[in-house]
Amino acid sequence: HLLEVVKKREKDYGKVRAITMQLTTKEKQCRSTFYALKYWYPEARFPPVYFVIGAFNSGGTAGETGVYIGAEKQADAEGVPYVVAHELIHFQQKNWPENPTLLQQSIMEGVADFLGELISGRAGDDKAMAYGDQHEERLCEEFVRRMDGTDYQDWLYGVSGKDDRPNDLGYWMGYKITRQYFRNSPDKKQAVREMLNIKDHKDFLDKSGYLKKYMRAGK
Repeated sequence: HLLEVVKKREKDYGKVRAITMQLTTKEKQCRSTFYALKYWYPEARFPPVYFVIGAFNSGGTAGETGVYIGAEKQADAEGVPYVVAHELIHFQQKNWPENPTLLQQSIMEGVADFLGELISGRAGDDKAMAYGDQHEERLCEEFVRRMDGTDYQDWLYGVSGKDDRPNDLGYWMGYKITRQYFRNSPDKKQAVREMLNIKDHKDFLDKSGYLKKYMRAGK
């Protein structure tokens, strides 16, 4: 599959080659995210991180054997420490649900976005964040109607084109819920521990208070 993609997109690989050659210059910043996570979450596990040339299908993923960063998907080297931090958080997360609802998946991604920002000092998807904040009222009302289902369309990993929204607004929603939970918690380190070991995502949402007024309105 990789061979076929390379043949079809040879020019695209050529365009990103210079950036991929710069990624090692960010090793120190990537390692600093590990130290920052150790401060917030002393029981953290630190996997090997692999930078690989993929088929333009994933910017990063975490698995049992480590964290894998799609080098060809990085727009610039400056953002790499955040990408590593985001996947490092996924590596820590416990109790990932089977067949997660939109709410569950959005919170899991939002936790990785929020804590990734906390330990790297950089934010995630600027387009989703800007659009979400600009259309917050409408999106919150829509999300409450959709959150218990398993249809991710227009929220995660793809859009239908029904409006001008960018991809992955579920990350934005999960980030807002997680940030509010963190702000409400008197013990911030304990809050981080709870975020990485969520057992009840509805309870996590309720404690954050973020969508409370929209949920009341929908009843």
